Amino acid sequence: MSPIRIGLIGLSGAPTEEYEGTSWAANAHLPFITKSPHFEIVALLNSSATSARAAITKYGLPSETKAYGDPQDLADDPNVDLVVCSVRVDRHFLTVRPSLIAGKAVYVEWPLERNLEVAREMTTLAAQHHAPTIVGIQGSFSPIIRKMRSVIESGQIGRILSSTVTGSFGNNVDAESKNVRYFLDREIGGNPMTIHVGHSLEFIASVLGEFRTLRSFASISRPTLEIKDFSAGDVGTVVEKGACNTIPDQILLYGMVQPSDALVTIKLHAGREFPGQPRLDWRIQGEKGWLRLSSPLLFLNVGGPGIKLEIAKNETGTLEELFPETDEWDELPVPAQNIARLYEAYRKKEWYPTFDWVLKRHEAIDGIWKQFDADNS
Repeated sequence: MSPIRIGLIGLSGAPTEEYEGTSWAANAHLPFITKSPHFEIVALLNSSATSARAAITKYGLPSETKAYGDPQDLADDPNVDLVVCSVRVDRHFLTVRPSLIAGKAVYVEWPLERNLEVAREMTTLAAQHHAPTIVGIQGSFSPIIRKMRSVIESGQIGRILSSTVTGSFGNNVDAESKNVRYFLDREIGGNPMTIHVGHSLEFIASVLGEFRTLRSFASISRPTLEIKDFSAGDVGTVVEKGACNTIPDQILLYGMVQPSDALVTIKLHAGREFPGQPRLDWRIQGEKGWLRLSSPLLFLNVGGPGIKLEIAKNETGTLEELFPETDEWDELPVPAQNIARLYEAYRKKEWYPTFDWVLKRHEAIDGIWKQFDADNS
């Protein structure tokens, strides 16, 4: 069977010292696509064709790879089966709109766009043109998340009574990296409220079930920050002082999930965790025992070394560490592993998140924003 031909948006050809962003296309998508016999990159779309050609050279892609600077040209390419968008959030719709109208399959990273209104517009357009859609909200494909879900579904800790999630962003309290300067700007839409909270809601719901009710309280504890260049070391060099922060950095969510009607509380905060404690501490109380996940990383959708899952059983008083299943994608760099599992689900026509699916996450975040605005009006 012929490989699925990808037109990739956002693989930067800029020198490392000039690039600002997270290099997600290079770190999470490229390792899988270049290894898999079932996918191949046939075109790149960047801000200019020159930039796309630079990326083709930088990453050693085949010389026949097409280089585009106009989203319409990518949409018009009959040799592209799947368009993959990994650019800044507020440029998602701009770059994939022609491909959606052309009816191509389109993969967009999470969040879908900068707010619920635009996300709904994208979803409607995709439906109108029968364009298959995929969203890179990959938490439910994480082996550790799947292990937690299987433990609960098997009844090992009984009916779920409650759950608490406490996590730190892992950033500096007094500064933000220049590479993600946009994390402070609500209008751009890529920030801890959408990225950190959105991914967390996805993997929590994957384990515990969807929220029947969700309430929130959020505040901005750091209204101004320094912007630093950390390329030279952990201390960083200040490149901007007094940058305005419009994004809540202390976020409390609470609600009930179904079908258990268990109360779930989530507390996320700026800065690093207490020394010696996990960055993410997730506890699930059941009638028969407890499940606890501790992680040195907040993003379970990405994963990484050091994540520990334990089960405590009331009847026996025992504590046991649990381990997820392994697969071939564990050999990839960490950012690419769950992305690989998402691509494979699409290829095999299994379940994967679509534009329609993630609207519920956008709606939840929109509700948090509305409550924040009401509390601060």
